[in-house]
Amino acid sequence: MELIILGSGGCTMIPRAACSCKVCKEARRKGLPYSRSGAALFVKDINALVDTPEEVFSQLNRENILKVRHIFYTHWHPDHTLGMRVVEQISTDWLRKYLKLKPDKPKVKVYALKEVMNDLQAIKNKFGSYFLHYETIGAIETKTITENKELTLGNINVIPVPVLEGPGRSSTVFVFKEGNKKVIYAPCDLRPFPETNLLLKNSDVLILGGAIPDGALKKGYVVPENNVLRKEQFSFSEIIKLIKKLKAKRTILTHLEEEWGKSYTDYLKLEKKYARYNISFAFDGMRIKL
Repeated sequence: MELIILGSGGCTMIPRAACSCKVCKEARRKGLPYSRSGAALFVKDINALVDTPEEVFSQLNRENILKVRHIFYTHWHPDHTLGMRVVEQISTDWLRKYLKLKPDKPKVKVYALKEVMNDLQAIKNKFGSYFLHYETIGAIETKTITENKELTLGNINVIPVPVLEGPGRSSTVFVFKEGNKKVIYAPCDLRPFPETNLLLKNSDVLILGGAIPDGALKKGYVVPENNVLRKEQFSFSEIIKLIKKLKAKRTILTHLEEEWGKSYTDYLKLEKKYARYNISFAFDGMRIKL
């Protein structure tokens, strides 16, 4: 199994637009791996994307990915969905359409849990749902998937595990299995984490978002223990407890916000600090092979 972290940033990417902080200046000057785009994953074995941030066009081109057959969505938030228009580029050929020729590109299959799919279908303008538009022009085929149930694509089994985010709202953790190898991708909106779900135990790689580094953040800000952000994000001590409970062999932290005020070099230092827990930090273009 081979996976590529297309984007390791959060809703605030690096460099952030119109920002002159030292982290953003350094990222503009050095590029990758100091720069970070929106959170997305590519599963090479099955030509599958997980989420479509606005930068997904450039992410795919950067990694020379020429085939996308499946897209899985974790949740509806803009930083995970606003690049959905990429399906037009992948699956449609407007010139062929106007010349009344048959389509020569397969539809992209789009998968999500029921609650998430309902949220996606509700993204619309006055003419209706964007997804309905993409279905009408033959770019996509939507498929609602069942929580905790395996979907087999080629040599990979994909299992969606729901994360509740309040009444009527949800996010998703995706499990990718090949033989006895298991990767868990959980990039965003993970509280309360479904840590008792046995499907999430004993992974080879746990890719996890939503962690706030200890100490001062950008501009010296410190998040108080009683702040609401502490209920939405993990502290590093909570991450370590979760790793132990899930018995993850390796953990990669992703969805790294610009507002944390950390550069690529800072994260390398943190890797040394947490080396005994086998924690590393994602970067754009990171490859994972099992």
